[in-house]
Amino acid sequence: MKKFLNISLLTLVALSSLTLGSCKNETDNIFDEDAVIRLDKAKAEYSRILTDKGGKWQLEYFANENEQGYVYLMTFSQDGSVTIAGNNKWINYIKTGSLNNTPAYGSEVSMWEVIADNGPVLSFNTYNKYFHLFADPYDIPALGGATSDDDVNENGYGHEGNYEFDIMKYVESATGDTLFLTGKKPTQSDRFINMIMTRVDQGVDDEVYMNEVVAMADSFFNSKVPQVYINLPNGVRWIVKNGATSILKIFREDADEISTAEEHNVIITHDGLSFMDPLTIDGYTIKNFTRQADGSLLCREDNQTTMTADHLSVVFSNGNLVWRSDLKQVGGRYADLVAQIAEELKAYNKSTLQYAQIAYNKDNAVYEFSFNIKKGSVKYNPTYYLTMQVIGDNQVKFNVAAEGDRMGETYTAKCPSVRAFVDALGAGTINLSANSLLAPVNMTTTEADNANNYVVWNLQ
Repeated sequence: MKKFLNISLLTLVALSSLTLGSCKNETDNIFDEDAVIRLDKAKAEYSRILTDKGGKWQLEYFANENEQGYVYLMTFSQDGSVTIAGNNKWINYIKTGSLNNTPAYGSEVSMWEVIADNGPVLSFNTYNKYFHLFADPYDIPALGGATSDDDVNENGYGHEGNYEFDIMKYVESATGDTLFLTGKKPTQSDRFINMIMTRVDQGVDDEVYMNEVVAMADSFFNSKVPQVYINLPNGVRWIVKNGATSILKIFREDADEISTAEEHNVIITHDGLSFMDPLTIDGYTIKNFTRQADGSLLCREDNQTTMTADHLSVVFSNGNLVWRSDLKQVGGRYADLVAQIAEELKAYNKSTLQYAQIAYNKDNAVYEFSFNIKKGSVKYNPTYYLTMQVIGDNQVKFNVAAEGDRMGETYTAKCPSVRAFVDALGAGTINLSANSLLAPVNMTTTEADNANNYVVWNLQ
């Protein structure tokens, strides 16, 4: 009798959730039918939902509470087959036998079914090497190699992941369909992990979609950018480190990192970023972020909290960073000067201009602007000293001090356009813009009084 009651109650939860998207006003007497019949109906209805509208879904998959999340694209067919596509480092490991941080795309067809087990359960019931790898009990290999004595986990649990999921709720809305799942198997810390599936348009190409997820991850965090921030509506900032690993270390800006920092795993999806669990900081609860046009992330819970890097002027003037321009993405008078430099170098010693670079010299406490000039196999780097003044959040001012070396003096005399390029940079205030406010690895310097004059710089 107790078992029957448990089935009835769980089935009640599953069946009642199916009505969330309907406009039905009356309340059915859910006890009019036998529990087994209701469960069979729930299985059939969830099977219909999964295959409806092309049957394509994005799964936000977490194997455990200490590992980043992974996106999978799944296409469910009425014949019981499912195409599972992913793009991550573990798929690359399966393909190459070597583990590194380079993701690889993989897709394989296996089988699925909605079964009954104290409620409807989505089961991927035949082995899919690109998905079931997280449920394998095999040791997790160390970064850079195959299974060895350096394995991360040698307890026979592997990633602790799931391949069967209790279906908890279905929501149909104007913004899209969502299924809420819970892994049936707990982690070693007795944690049952919740996951989300969202419907994707059936016309989406799996490989293109998954490549876009990888590109989204690259646009969010870059290991070359020292740190980013969670900016709360009350003006308080929380520092975020290790973003490129998707295991974020966060702590309040005015607090001690060693004693207060916490780690939280996230998943980067096609449209944004989500924490595995809701996170409450300074009274604000955050979980899901959507990428904005400027590259920042906006919290969907309060529509106010953002994630950004430092102001562009702070990033660009950071003495630990090196900026380089290939001198192909230049405009206005800088384009004219690059062309003149090329002619002067050809006439002087038949050399060619490769790129320009800005790097901080800590010994001399100045920025060094240098050209890379090549003649045969020999490279020359005439250098000029600059100081950089931060004018505003997105503005700086260069001041040209002098030629930094004798080679700079030589090229100033022989190829005057070289020095003219440097002087142009220091002629006035420069506006800064970037490809992303969260990972500003491509910076554009534009003259404040003439937007046609610009240079694009790439973080090295």
